[in-house]
Amino acid sequence: MKKSVPTQRALATLILLFLFQWSIGQNADQFAKEADQFITKITSQIPELPSISIVVVKGDQSVFMKSYGYADIARKIKAQNNTPYYIASSTKSFMGMAAAILDNQGKVSLNSTLADGLPYIKFKPEVKAEKITLRNLLSHTSGLKNSFFGFRAAYSGYIDRKEMDWVLANETRRKGEMGKFEYTNLGYNIYTHLTDKKLGLPWQEVLNNLLFKPLQMKRTTAYMSLAKKKGWQCAQPYFASGENGPEALYLMKADNTMQSAGGLITTVEDMANWLAFNMNEGKLHGKQIVPAKVLKTAHMSWAKLDGTGKPYRYTGYSLGWGNALYKGEKMLQHDGSYPGFKAHITMMPEQKIGIAILTNDRSIGGTVAYEISQFVYDWWLSQGKETSNVEVSIEIIKEKIAKIKQRRRAEQKKQALIKWNLTEPLQSYTGTYFSKQMGKVFVKVVDGMLKITHGNLHSLTKPAAAKNTVKVEMVPQRDWKVSFAIVPGKPAHKMNLDGDDFVRVEE
Repeated sequence: MKKSVPTQRALATLILLFLFQWSIGQNADQFAKEADQFITKITSQIPELPSISIVVVKGDQSVFMKSYGYADIARKIKAQNNTPYYIASSTKSFMGMAAAILDNQGKVSLNSTLADGLPYIKFKPEVKAEKITLRNLLSHTSGLKNSFFGFRAAYSGYIDRKEMDWVLANETRRKGEMGKFEYTNLGYNIYTHLTDKKLGLPWQEVLNNLLFKPLQMKRTTAYMSLAKKKGWQCAQPYFASGENGPEALYLMKADNTMQSAGGLITTVEDMANWLAFNMNEGKLHGKQIVPAKVLKTAHMSWAKLDGTGKPYRYTGYSLGWGNALYKGEKMLQHDGSYPGFKAHITMMPEQKIGIAILTNDRSIGGTVAYEISQFVYDWWLSQGKETSNVEVSIEIIKEKIAKIKQRRRAEQKKQALIKWNLTEPLQSYTGTYFSKQMGKVFVKVVDGMLKITHGNLHSLTKPAAAKNTVKVEMVPQRDWKVSFAIVPGKPAHKMNLDGDDFVRVEE
């Protein structure tokens, strides 16, 4: 019996699809072999790097997934493909996608204004809350600033709703013109402050319901407490460029500092699904998770950038993704950076190449990640004919380590020459200090030294040159000055922490 034209076309389509998949499979095997060789050589010659996990997706399938090194050096726990890493600002891509879904569902319009969403907050006139849209907030084009709001959310953990309302109303200022891009966490923090109240559901659960569950992301969460409850062996934070190798960092995220601009842990296993979903118009393994138009909204450039940056040139910013170019190919990308962690999430949707690289070091993690992602893109764009020179990559990373160590030695040498300049007994500086913008700071004497605690942050003090001033490293690799206002013979009545004033209060 003669086959109909539609049947012949369907058969031809199936044959072409089979040949395409077979071709990818053949290429994938060779790519996986060469990628492993490239990365293994880097990790073997850069022992400073604690661990790194990588996944590469082609089409909607993972073609390479492997982890190297130790997620926890002290406990000798090796990194696995299901090891959760904190991804910092790469969280924005998830939040932006959720915002596009909520907009499509008619629940929270991207065109609604700040005044519409938070009518009970009386913003200063300069804010122009009646004109700023939620799209402005998520594309970094609001022109607003409020360092106190973001610091509470990301570092100290002082996030009481009433206090945050006050900080938002009284400390939000205009920094630049509306419509002009300026990267900040503030827009995302304000957006979820708004949606938490409007939806009656915290942003953490919104992401879980809209994305993590449908995409079968089994070890992705905004709750560190959940990871602990389930016994997940999370990657621990390190400073790789220590004088004698990786140094453990104390500052690990907690539920109260997992904020919507940087508040997820995830694995490369889960990121494989995230990349496939983003590169296939909202489908995961053939199943439509969200309408394709939602992906278009999330990926569309809403802010214009000047095209600078290496190796990828940034041309715009969408909802949680940077729009970029590499060798003429369009990209979506968003990195995440925090003491002890670096995430590098990047993809070429038209070429259907996606890469997620997670590491538990920030000092060289980004450099390593960029060398690997360039290798991946070059390999697939040239079908293996043009790839990065691994020896050159290793030299670039080693130079970065050497510069960091040299700078750190110079800082330590300079610090060693500074002597204490406190005029009163240590007990004169102790007590509780308060700022309505920042919250409480506690100063105690521990082992003969002043220790300063601010929410989740704490640090012993170091000498500073100025009178009645000390230094603290509450955020790793970042020195802050703390000065005390002293009347001789009396306890300090005021202190200044990194430029912010606090007054002594009685507990």
